[in-house]
Amino acid sequence: MAGTIHFVADAGIATVRLDSPGKLNAVNVAMWQELRRVFEALDGDDTVRCVVVRGAGGNFAAGADLDEFGEVHHDVASGRRFHLETVLPSLAAIRDVRQPVLAAIEGICAGGGLEIALACDIRIAADNARFGLPVGRLGLPVVLPELRLVLERLGQVLTTELLLTGRLLDAKEARDRGVVSRVVPAAELELRLIESAHAIAAGSPLAASRNKAQIRLLVERGMQYTAHDLDASFEFLDSEDYREGIAAFIAKRHPNFTGK
Repeated sequence: MAGTIHFVADAGIATVRLDSPGKLNAVNVAMWQELRRVFEALDGDDTVRCVVVRGAGGNFAAGADLDEFGEVHHDVASGRRFHLETVLPSLAAIRDVRQPVLAAIEGICAGGGLEIALACDIRIAADNARFGLPVGRLGLPVVLPELRLVLERLGQVLTTELLLTGRLLDAKEARDRGVVSRVVPAAELELRLIESAHAIAAGSPLAASRNKAQIRLLVERGMQYTAHDLDASFEFLDSEDYREGIAAFIAKRHPNFTGK
């Protein structure tokens, strides 16, 4: 059965599920392209407050689908197209979507699968999850734009270790070394995921999107910002969400945020 991306949205929470039966959800070209399409559409959807990315069948994703490499990754020209025109735009769409993105990780999360998880904003792992970048065993270094994403999330020490040794981290070590923010028992993953997604969805969409953008700005600029950036960071004071949030707090009621 060919791999696919399943999408469903309910009560302000969208779930994007990677599903490639028999391949540990290895991501083929069609799945990469669908990921891009879905996330670009989500970026313009005001009804969605939180996005969850997960895998089917007890695993997140084992990486790219190597069965296609004879066709799409067989020389310099095809490799450039695959990474620059297929993989990178999909990762960018996940990273840049304005809604918070939560990765729910169980089982294997490696190679391109780990890159997808790292493009998300928050990562929660089941205690049976394993993480790695064992691409060196396939004769593959990580191309520069993808390596930048990994370095930004994992740092030089851990990225170097994972790439050069090819070993997989268990969930506890992944948490201890900053790959994921939380580890929960596998039997509790669904409950904790629902709790986290609803907590995100209950917040201000405007505040969430601005926090995402400003975190990225500071990280990419080495914690530096311009006078224009500083001015923009105060624009929330003219927003409906800010006025609603303060009014709701004073009135001791739940806020009705609109993202404006």
